Amino acid sequence: MTVAQNPAAGIPLRPGFDHQTSPELLDGSFGGWSTLRAESRAFRSDIAGTYDLWYVLRYDDIRAALQDYDLFSSRSVQYLGDSPQRMLPEELDPPEHAKYRRLLNAPLAPNAVRSRAKQVRAFCVSLIEEIAPRGECDFLTDFAQRFPTAIFMDLMGLPVDKTAQLITSARTVLHVTGDQDPDFSKRAAAALEIIADIAAAVAARRADPRDDMISRLVNSTVDDRPLTDDELYQLGFLLYLAGLDTVANVLTYAFRYLAGNSGLRRRLRAEPGRIPDAVEEFLRLFSIASTVRVVTKDAEFAGCPMKAGDRVVLPTASAGRDGDQYPHPDEFRLDRFPNPHLAFGAGPHRCPGAHLARFELRIALEEWHRRIPDYQLADQELISEYVGPVAGLTALPLRWPVGPGPVPGGGHDD
Repeated sequence: MTVAQNPAAGIPLRPGFDHQTSPELLDGSFGGWSTLRAESRAFRSDIAGTYDLWYVLRYDDIRAALQDYDLFSSRSVQYLGDSPQRMLPEELDPPEHAKYRRLLNAPLAPNAVRSRAKQVRAFCVSLIEEIAPRGECDFLTDFAQRFPTAIFMDLMGLPVDKTAQLITSARTVLHVTGDQDPDFSKRAAAALEIIADIAAAVAARRADPRDDMISRLVNSTVDDRPLTDDELYQLGFLLYLAGLDTVANVLTYAFRYLAGNSGLRRRLRAEPGRIPDAVEEFLRLFSIASTVRVVTKDAEFAGCPMKAGDRVVLPTASAGRDGDQYPHPDEFRLDRFPNPHLAFGAGPHRCPGAHLARFELRIALEEWHRRIPDYQLADQELISEYVGPVAGLTALPLRWPVGPGPVPGGGHDD
């Protein structure tokens, strides 16, 4: 990639840089972000045309930007253009953001997550016991996507038999690039499919309320009035997208790492009490989100002369490997403390589903290693990487020796 200097400010310009298509990142996004960060604190891209696109790369700067909603607005989370479907409360700033965010806090709070523990663990075990006798699988499609998606479907009150369709629609919205869909038609069509599912569920829950998220939202109020249909669809759309790829992709990166580290696998199986620490380190090491904000006024930030209307990409993958924040940032360290990673963001928009995500990751690590403790990569050539709103792997073929039946018992959910 050619790098030019901004003669006015000495800020690097990378003409044509797009993180979704950059060879530096597609060859290994975590190392790619670290290389870019070593070269400059931040840089500018000219691909947006009508505004500058800034990439901010250091932990401290990314954290500060996520917390400063006066300077960095969430009114659009797209780095090019605007979203094919608005999301509440993600694309609102305080104080309006808080009115909708509070609707999500209670059903995703730690006690609410723990109340679903037996159900989550039972489904995880059933998936692994279905897979284990095969001796091989594509971990991504056979487990990592199916596990959190089915839990999400049940939490929302959506039909579990539409899980595969949901995964397809969500991945189109999240992973189809501007080069593949320059007029947003593919992404917009997939967004409409998601909205149609939410609309059907909203209508059903109005007629027959149940103990699920959509029923709760249907009966919620904002400013002493019921939510409109559009507000319900926008809240549901956010939950659709936020709850799927995040856990699935961190799981897939983590298990690729574990497949090559038998000592860590043995330790986690022997010391399951250390699994929460492993979860935090995997979240740091494999932070996958590249969050976007809109600059609200002319200002200098991270040494960059930003103007109102510019957009800023804040890659948590770069923050998670910043050596100024973390000693030996590219190493997995089970005893790393403190570990203030930004995998779930920071500030008012910090992910409301963080408790559920951590719980799902912990359960998956516990139950998989009880039943399939010894596994390895089956074919490295099948694995490639993509980068976008979230980063991920396209596949993870694993194989293992087929042994006796499943291990009895399970972990503790307190």
